[in-house]
Amino acid sequence: MKILLVEDYQHTRKTTAYGLKTNIKDVEIYESDNGLAALNFVKSGNIPDVILMDISMPVMNGIDASKQIKEIAPDVKIIMLTSFNEEKQVFAAFHSGANAYCLKNIKPQELVNVINSVINGAIWIDPSIASYILQLFHSETAVNVIKENEHNDFDLTAREKDILKLVAAGKSNKEIADELILSIHTVKNHLKNILQKLCVEDRTQAAILAIKENLV
Repeated sequence: MKILLVEDYQHTRKTTAYGLKTNIKDVEIYESDNGLAALNFVKSGNIPDVILMDISMPVMNGIDASKQIKEIAPDVKIIMLTSFNEEKQVFAAFHSGANAYCLKNIKPQELVNVINSVINGAIWIDPSIASYILQLFHSETAVNVIKENEHNDFDLTAREKDILKLVAAGKSNKEIADELILSIHTVKNHLKNILQKLCVEDRTQAAILAIKENLV
């Protein structure tokens, strides 16, 4: 596995690299100290499997770097590893193409678990901010982004798109059932199909993917 670690503080970078090497077999760790250096690394053709990306860095921040890297290498998995948990950074991170959002106090073995999860297609959010992020995706700004952009529909049916839109708006199953004049059982079945098609585990991840991929 090739991992690119992008972090401007050398001590943090070296500590994280050591933790990864200790907990992952057959891993190659590359290092960059800013987003532009990471972008140039990918442009060189040496594309990593996973990028651990800080947000606040000199020369180019992690959000801008992630957007441009995803344009070059859409299959690379990007994990934001940062101390920031403000609304603006969280929303921008997922909208830039991030697959996970971790705080820097995460333990090395937990970080390895996150890496394995995103490689297998999951979206991961630090548990300490999961409820906060769900509240964020209930905001009018998030819902408007979903409405305004073109997207890959993941083979969602029209009804599933309707339900996903309401999930992203923070509606409960009962509220969705009432609004769409469906039974709660039918809503649950549709939601189960939505989660399967999006390859996510719960409503929060579905809402995040809706933002990230400009769904519905």
